Amino acid sequence: MKKIYNKLTLLLFAAVLFSCSSEDDLVEDWIEVNEPTVPSTGDLDLSNYVAVGNSLTAGFADGALYPEGQEASFPNILATQFLTAGGGAFVQPDISSGNGFGGLSGTAARGKSFIDLEAALAAIAGTGSFANVIQFTEGTFLSSSSETGSSLNNFGVPGARVIDLTTAGYGFPDVGNPFYNAFASDPSSSSILNDAVSAEASFFTLWIGSNDVLGYATAGGDENIATITSTDDFQTAYGTVLTSLTADGAEGIVLNVPPVTIIPFFQTVTTLNGGVNLIPLDAATAGAVNAGYATYNGTLDLLASAAGGNLITQAEADSRKINFIEGLNPPVIIDETLTDLTGVDAALLSMRQAAVDPTTGSSDLFPLTALSIIGTLADPDNPLSVIGVGVPVEDQYTLIPAEQVEIITAYATYNAVIDGIVSANSNVTLVDVRPLFADMYGLSAAQATALQLGADAIAAADGEIGIEVGGINLVPLSLSQEELYNSVWSTDGVHPNARGSALIANEIIKTINATYGATIPEVNPLDYAPINAPFGGS
Repeated sequence: MKKIYNKLTLLLFAAVLFSCSSEDDLVEDWIEVNEPTVPSTGDLDLSNYVAVGNSLTAGFADGALYPEGQEASFPNILATQFLTAGGGAFVQPDISSGNGFGGLSGTAARGKSFIDLEAALAAIAGTGSFANVIQFTEGTFLSSSSETGSSLNNFGVPGARVIDLTTAGYGFPDVGNPFYNAFASDPSSSSILNDAVSAEASFFTLWIGSNDVLGYATAGGDENIATITSTDDFQTAYGTVLTSLTADGAEGIVLNVPPVTIIPFFQTVTTLNGGVNLIPLDAATAGAVNAGYATYNGTLDLLASAAGGNLITQAEADSRKINFIEGLNPPVIIDETLTDLTGVDAALLSMRQAAVDPTTGSSDLFPLTALSIIGTLADPDNPLSVIGVGVPVEDQYTLIPAEQVEIITAYATYNAVIDGIVSANSNVTLVDVRPLFADMYGLSAAQATALQLGADAIAAADGEIGIEVGGINLVPLSLSQEELYNSVWSTDGVHPNARGSALIANEIIKTINATYGATIPEVNPLDYAPINAPFGGS
């Protein structure tokens, strides 16, 4: 019995030792996994962070540059997080105040825009006009920044294209960018790039290129207003910029060009009433309008026949015919890809009604700016001059499929150029923003493919609109009361709001942490201000 007892004692003792050892190991493992991470820059020097880019970098939002927008710029969010790991100060131009500056309204300064929620709800309910939904505040003219040139860290200039970064005197009146003029080291001779290089960055972000195609897009593809930068010019300028920024060994993050045609500026209008049907008419009005177009429609048939010289095909004649019904209708638009028939009859404009292609699902797009003109009178004294009914919507207020293809091709080409330049420069890392956009906008894999967004974006395209953060589904831009305050785009439909900037900052932080072994903490987008949409106006 004694031997048995001793053996049992040894076994129990061993079990206790093993148990204690395992418990200690588990506790240590738990502490290691759950111990708060100490922010670290890893292999990256963040002592002097410099941001270079356009309005997306500057913090432009709601159609203007204003202090709260600058504070919520993605570079400022990044710099704040860098501080937790020992990063340096981040100085932005102090050139705007109050409601900011977004341009001129006559001779007065136009400030930030806002969505009047009461007007939005009335418009959605059919008791008000969408033209009253987006309104503007009184702005403040830009002042000269107290810090200029090399003393700054944020060199984001609204309106700048990649080809503008190297332009000497870009802030001078002859070139006329007022935002750069307000903080340039010498508006008459300095360039954005030279000023940025003079700041001697240890680390930089570069997000440029969207304006090289966006201007053309927001102008409705009207080349009289804006053009697409040629591939050669884009490549030359981009290469110069990146070579200059890394010449002294600075490391950086490069963001590529996001898909342009899916931003709210082009999608919000066409999702309000189920596509392109934006003109409500009663039966009597529809009949009267159709009677007015009867001769026009008949002439198209004639010109498609042998008697009319077969000037157009019957298919084109049918696509150009105008017909309204009781209820919601697509507006009449200008389509410059149609055969020019004005030589036959000046009244035969290159026009048709907006449409959705039943095969591809592609649609004519209307920018947010179209809200203020569709359904209004071109001539206040002529009740028959309703824009979209008796008068076609001008080219600058529509984006037809052919123009969309031009835009898609341009930004896909730009991104290929950026890929090549980045891959040849060991000091920079690419952040591909396209997967975020594909996920945010609820694209399908087929849509992401058609938009030429790349393999990662196609994989991220799950068909579900929005991204869930803290139980909240953040969406691009919605005018519904339930989703409006979850929107991450500002009221101009082109630029993110504070929450959208936070999402972008997090994408950059993830890449920095993965690339440089850093432990920069991400931010919670819900900690940032929602969309500017007060009840009853601002």
